[in-house]
Amino acid sequence: MSRRIKEPAIDEIRTKKLGIPELLVQADCGDDYIYCAFPKTNRIPPCPRCGNFETTVHLVRTRVLRDILPDVQEPLRFIELHITYRSYQCSKCKNVFTPNYEFALPKARLTRRFEDFLVRESISRSLSGVSEMTNSAISPAAVKISIDRWEQEKAASQPPLYVGDTLCLMAYQNSRTLGLSVLTVDNGNIYLADVLSETGSESIRTLLRKLELGKVRQVITDLTESVWEVLAERLPNIVRLIDPGSYYGLVQEQLYESAKQETHWLSMKDKMDVIMTPRKKILATQQYTLRQILKQRPKLAKIYDASDGLYEILSTGWSTQRLTQWAESIQKEGPELLIPIAQNLLDHATNIRHYELAGLPAMKFSSVSEQLTYYNMQLRPCSFALEKVRLLYLNASDTVQLEDGSIRRLGVPIEKVLDTLKELKNEQERIYEP
Repeated sequence: MSRRIKEPAIDEIRTKKLGIPELLVQADCGDDYIYCAFPKTNRIPPCPRCGNFETTVHLVRTRVLRDILPDVQEPLRFIELHITYRSYQCSKCKNVFTPNYEFALPKARLTRRFEDFLVRESISRSLSGVSEMTNSAISPAAVKISIDRWEQEKAASQPPLYVGDTLCLMAYQNSRTLGLSVLTVDNGNIYLADVLSETGSESIRTLLRKLELGKVRQVITDLTESVWEVLAERLPNIVRLIDPGSYYGLVQEQLYESAKQETHWLSMKDKMDVIMTPRKKILATQQYTLRQILKQRPKLAKIYDASDGLYEILSTGWSTQRLTQWAESIQKEGPELLIPIAQNLLDHATNIRHYELAGLPAMKFSSVSEQLTYYNMQLRPCSFALEKVRLLYLNASDTVQLEDGSIRRLGVPIEKVLDTLKELKNEQERIYEP
């Protein structure tokens, strides 16, 4: 039989203000910043090992956690929660145990809702800024640890990833290294399923070990050969598809670098925007600016024309044949800077042809990689785990039910991910505006 335990007097007002269903706040104890609380249950729990109800109190301990009150304004919202709790010993198997509670993880020093607060604030602020918000009650390093733990718990709670016949791995630029986005395709829709902090072989192997690859028949990649080498090792009979938009990205990089060198002294405010825009998308008011920039710079003009020609092919009824003709003309006539890119395209014409036969639009996947790079470079970096929170966990993953009734995770629709990143960028600009 379980026995009732006599508890101290309860402060009903502060218990309601605390808002944690599992806890009661002790009367005549603490102050505005310190809440002394104890678990709500007044019965001794059974032993989790053998189920025996004959248990005795083993020790009484006090645990201190950082918490945030849900409906209180600063500065009184950040509090210390002093919880008096008991550990028990089973009279039968002698197991010593402490009940688990929903408001905090075992041995944690923060409540779950305080961790949620830190994660969400860190998405728009620096780690130091979040620390200052808490009146330095938690250090920037501790904020990062909390985010990492939060991300790991979220990842562990996700159902397995669903991979149909097409898997897509696309590199994107981090502040220091290349990251890797893991995309799945279902009924023509693109989902972001995961992100890796690097494109190293071991990281990719670890990812592939977690995936159900039995149905995969083709993989879409960019030009990162190290990624493909690991895939070919793990899936030797897989068909590689290359989005030809990846080549347009390389050409744009060369155009940008050349423009920086040849126009660095020009005072035109929008010169780089004009140079990096294809002719069919440029504003009528910018046509004169473009002509003036290119008129006295034949080398830059030639790179721009090559880039513009490639964009025209990719955006209007593209085909592998038209792309190879473009590459062959570059090899014959230049510009010299683009010859290695043209040669690479010819070397991978078969992979581009597979992409074409799959009926996929040019630049569909490469544009996702470019947008992830853009937002990742614009947003203030805090940690890689935070990056995963930004991309994945602010939106619930779409799921699919298999024939056997099991649930699999598709990932987050890429449109939701990009909308979230855009909102975060706007929020950061608001917070850090001069």
